[in-house]
Amino acid sequence: MKRFLFCCVLVLTIDASAQVSSKRSVDVSVTDALGRFVTHLEPANFEVIENGARRAITAFSEAGSPISIAVVSSEPLPAIPALGAQDEVIQAPSVAEALRRLGASKNSRKAIMFLAPADTQAIPAGIQTVQTNRETLPKWVIELAYQYRIEFESSAPSAGVEVVLKQTVGLGSLKPNWK
Repeated sequence: MKRFLFCCVLVLTIDASAQVSSKRSVDVSVTDALGRFVTHLEPANFEVIENGARRAITAFSEAGSPISIAVVSSEPLPAIPALGAQDEVIQAPSVAEALRRLGASKNSRKAIMFLAPADTQAIPAGIQTVQTNRETLPKWVIELAYQYRIEFESSAPSAGVEVVLKQTVGLGSLKPNWK
């Protein structure tokens, strides 16, 4: 009786030049010719270009969707314009407290506003940061409330990104403003 021994060798080849992609987001407000915010646009109205390459939009939050904004300040805040019923503006004395309170928020869009220079490296991805002052705080609150959040897969997280707005029939000239 002869016995045969079979040996199988599996060789995996990994392409070292393959780039790892990561999720990125860009926040965009859109205004008309009179400077009024434009809402109700859809992902198809936007195009994301990264280093000259078009990137597919993987997630999209509409302008006016609920947002939680934490303002880091120990001084009383100026009057904040009324927002939507589900929006919230939180005042916190520190970044740590702002992050704790934002973590408890059910809103998916979150932002932290600083009235003084601050270290933003501890802010997790997905939370937008804005450095402002007391005079422009109300303007920024409105700007944040009317931003679209566009997410896409990036092959170069440090690359430059451009947002192109496809003009929509009947809306006239629109201008995207991205952060």
